[in-house]
Amino acid sequence: MRDFTSEPTRPMPQAQRRPNSADPCSMSSIKFAMLVTLAASGCGLVDFDVDQAIPAQMIPGSTVPTPISTLFPVPLSLDLSSKIKQQNTGAINSVTLSSLELTITAPANGSVDWSFVDQVDLFVESTKTGTTLAKVKLASATKPTGQVLNFTVEGGVNLKPYVDEGAQVDSSGTGHAPSATVTYDGKAVFTVHPL
Repeated sequence: MRDFTSEPTRPMPQAQRRPNSADPCSMSSIKFAMLVTLAASGCGLVDFDVDQAIPAQMIPGSTVPTPISTLFPVPLSLDLSSKIKQQNTGAINSVTLSSLELTITAPANGSVDWSFVDQVDLFVESTKTGTTLAKVKLASATKPTGQVLNFTVEGGVNLKPYVDEGAQVDSSGTGHAPSATVTYDGKAVFTVHPL
């Protein structure tokens, strides 16, 4: 009779080996694959943008250089609730302003640009009585030129508490009256960050 106990044990070929649950390399590969799958599915909770149109406004012109302290209105509405609900995202972590621009629409011949503005700042504040939210700077522009005024947005301003309470945007600035009456409109883009 053949004695199998005396024969040396030969290693199993690599292709026939079973994955070892105790093997850290195998476990790492499995965990990595699971993470990739979860990240790919992501439950659809990704950031999304909400556009807000700024209706047409007018700044009276003057042939005499007249300083102005209250520059012009920027009727920016922060009533974003209905647009956010359309996305079916559930709870929202934060809302931030991504971009804001104002475009001169008249005179259409380009004879007047934004160079009559020295400085303009935008602030957001709550309209709720007794609020504890402070008025904060939202965006600014310094000595703009051309037909399109692009604001520099202040980073890290979470607008969600203001949206929840009701908010208004005010502007202040310095400059002089344009040489001709100016009509402008604009667009703001908000980024919504779901939980």
